[in-house]
Amino acid sequence: MALMLAVLAALQAKPKALAFDNPGNSRLLKNDDGNFYYYRSLPEKSMKLNVTDISEIELRSFAIEPLKKPQVISIIDKKQTTHALTLKERMDGYYLYESVSIPIPEGTKEMQILCYDRSIYFRAFWTPLPKPKAKPVTAKQLPNLHVNAHSGILTMTRNGNSSDYYSFTPDQPLRFTLNNKRNAIVYVRARLLDITVPVFEVYVNGELAQTHEFTIKRTTTYSVPGIRHLTIGKKVELPLNEDRSIIEFRAKSDHLFLGRPVLLKAN
Repeated sequence: MALMLAVLAALQAKPKALAFDNPGNSRLLKNDDGNFYYYRSLPEKSMKLNVTDISEIELRSFAIEPLKKPQVISIIDKKQTTHALTLKERMDGYYLYESVSIPIPEGTKEMQILCYDRSIYFRAFWTPLPKPKAKPVTAKQLPNLHVNAHSGILTMTRNGNSSDYYSFTPDQPLRFTLNNKRNAIVYVRARLLDITVPVFEVYVNGELAQTHEFTIKRTTTYSVPGIRHLTIGKKVELPLNEDRSIIEFRAKSDHLFLGRPVLLKAN
């Protein structure tokens, strides 16, 4: 019975995107799995992944031209493993390959992905333990908060506790709807790659309402798999919602941002 429950839990768990620490060029892939940016490294360089507390990654890839023997190399603890890429389908001029599962030895904190072919782009995913399903919303009432768009879901951890955050970038904002006169606050952090200051804007029903700027101070208590440096957090208080509001968080600087909307108690 326990084994059956574990199998069912694994089947219900959904993969989440894992960000490369040093991505190169990117291309957007839209398919049934969602809309994700895939990356290739800089020439002759590898891309790094933070895999702390992750037991396995799923590496998805596609090429922009037909290749005879496509392959990718994973590097863990200086040990290189070559993985052949098998063509799965051709879609909109892209050549999609079967995903590659790469087990991560316990205690590993970082791995690298190396591909010498400049035609192939990659995205890594991992599957966390599933959370209990939320109670279904009745058809008569709209959900109090509904997320409409984002760039991917990432899990943020602090002292063993974790929360899901919605990412947004200059190419893909975070958009959600507040219904039933409910109000919310949003906790936001950004990934730091250099000394550039992250800046984002908040739009309410299509109009600019707020502009927020981070410092380059880094948190020492919060972490996200695949992200090495996070800013300290910002608590964004949204304007009062009189009935229904469409909220949009847009990245004004070239950074990856993470946002978590939280409903306030109803009056």
